[in-house]
Amino acid sequence: MDLGGSVLALGPDLAASISDPRVLQSIAAALIIGAVALAFGTWLARHVAMLGPDAPAGEVIGVGLGLGLLVLTAIYASAWSAGRSAFAPVAISFAVAIALAFRTRRRAKSTDTAEDVVPPRRPLNLPVAAIAGGGVFFLAIGLLYGATMAPSPRDGVQPLEFMDEAYYSILGRDLATGGTESIYLPAGFDDVPGLPPQTWYHWGEIWLAASAISIFGLDAVFARHYVAFPLLLLVVACLTGTLVRRVTLTSSKAAFFLGAIGSLFLAPVPIYETFFGSWPRGMIFSISMYGMAVVSVLLALVVVTDRRALRWSTASTICSGAVIASILPTHIVLAVLAFVGIAGVVALRVAGQLIRRERIVLVPTNLRGVAIATVVIATATAAWGVATGHGIGTTGLAAGIAPFNASWLLSIVLNVAGAGVILSIPVVFLIRVRSKARASEPHLAWLIVGTSGLLAAGAIAWGARLGDFTMFHVFYGALAVFVTPVALIAIWALWHEMIERGRRQFALILVVLIGVQITLGVAFGIARLQQFGPGDYEPVPTAIVATIRSLPGDAKLAYACQPIEEIGFFWDPRLVGIDAHTGHRIVPMCFQAEAFAWANGGTVSRDVISPLFLLAPQRAVYPTSDARPSSAVVTTFLREHGIGYIYADGNHPNTLVPDATVVAQRGDVQLLRVP
Repeated sequence: MDLGGSVLALGPDLAASISDPRVLQSIAAALIIGAVALAFGTWLARHVAMLGPDAPAGEVIGVGLGLGLLVLTAIYASAWSAGRSAFAPVAISFAVAIALAFRTRRRAKSTDTAEDVVPPRRPLNLPVAAIAGGGVFFLAIGLLYGATMAPSPRDGVQPLEFMDEAYYSILGRDLATGGTESIYLPAGFDDVPGLPPQTWYHWGEIWLAASAISIFGLDAVFARHYVAFPLLLLVVACLTGTLVRRVTLTSSKAAFFLGAIGSLFLAPVPIYETFFGSWPRGMIFSISMYGMAVVSVLLALVVVTDRRALRWSTASTICSGAVIASILPTHIVLAVLAFVGIAGVVALRVAGQLIRRERIVLVPTNLRGVAIATVVIATATAAWGVATGHGIGTTGLAAGIAPFNASWLLSIVLNVAGAGVILSIPVVFLIRVRSKARASEPHLAWLIVGTSGLLAAGAIAWGARLGDFTMFHVFYGALAVFVTPVALIAIWALWHEMIERGRRQFALILVVLIGVQITLGVAFGIARLQQFGPGDYEPVPTAIVATIRSLPGDAKLAYACQPIEEIGFFWDPRLVGIDAHTGHRIVPMCFQAEAFAWANGGTVSRDVISPLFLLAPQRAVYPTSDARPSSAVVTTFLREHGIGYIYADGNHPNTLVPDATVVAQRGDVQLLRVP
């Protein structure tokens, strides 16, 4: 892979983004959303004891902005969906905490004393340097995504985004218009038998993008990449830096910046022997898969690692419980992993207490109220999700892929081989359990234990259901969201241990290794963003985009595809970017083979049906790879499903309805009307 060439190739795309007036509108909207969320979140965080009066600027931005975005998004999702969102119980809990915080403030004003800790009157007091640094970070991240995954039009054509990025953007637009949490709506079919009405998914950042779309009228792709991602990445960087300082008991700015930069770029070095051996990337890319759930996880860690002698109030208990419980609606896979990690820590605590013949204490005394609140809110969230028809979207098990096969094992080995400084985690654990530092840094040992347990569980679960392609998230989600921040904490602790023991040469070697791995992370991260950009996708003339956009609101398009071209998600077609830019559904018309098999050690065959395609309405027309339905059969199918137009280009010529009428044409790109 030519990493240098990948970075230099950003120039033309960056220039197109800067010259696009919609980019400035999106950035302005993001700054407004960020300012409101920061002011509100900081006020709430101080009143519920998540921020102390002397918190440094980075912590204020991380906790204040993160809490503000999480609370406002949850409330917006619940209100806009008329209560159908899985966020509803969490939103209600946040609303109760806010009401109690207001009551505390009123009582403090009227009596000058309060039962709870009362924050200063000016909760938001950031230095100019912090505001400027956050602004520069925000702008740089937005333009980076614009130059890679969300390209602007240029030279009369619109580059077509990678299907995932376009698809997620459409989900945000769908939430803004209908409020239904369904991953299947982009398929363009109504009421497909076997599909749930709503689905558990990583809706947090998608709802955040939806708010920008509905409030500011932004383009769906821009709302995701210029608003949601830069805001969330700023929060992730600041929260990770905060955790490094909190857990290692330091006020060092270097520790904060290690956490902030490392959160974006630290990951195992990709080794391209297997598909998943090359998969790991820092949060610069992983934020696109795990979104606001990363913020929920990091805020939860902030709650449980807080050492300040602040008395828990009812408001702070409920708010903290809602923060931890919010992991469930923001990403169900990460919620399961978090539960496994917590269960492992509790089990080891109990085992230790039994061995020492101590009284059984499942949760530390200072966290009992938060634990109870978390269980209640999480249970209510799960029950509400079931009541509102949320199902679990799964890819199904592909044929011919054995559990725990050689490809899985090699991928695990390659990730360990490329882990580099991430292996500081077990080193620090061994050092800490043998020293008195374990008593002064109790959270570090338990974080390592919990993270190691959930990572191992994720690896086993992935191997057991290897034929289910998206199960890779249980391992790589654990690696990106949980392991990385703990690794950065361990790296700082190890460096500090070496300095204290006078082994400065080893400390210097560690610094060099960190620098090399993060530098590689920058290059590989940008390369991955480009891989998830337009790539080989043929751009669409802007004139054709405009014509499709002007079609009647309920108009749908179809295109002819090849059996091995589509990945099987009939609701996420290869050309879904057309939908993202025009607001009109586009439906792939072909048999869809199992295209994921090669990634997990299987064999790809155009004749093996994708388990995802089993429920697809198109299967009635294309039951096998060699199906060649007549024009009459295809026309009848299109009419039955309200599909009145056909999109064709050089790679997808119109073989569906030869007598369709040409509506618009630019070069070999056509828009045709079905007779």
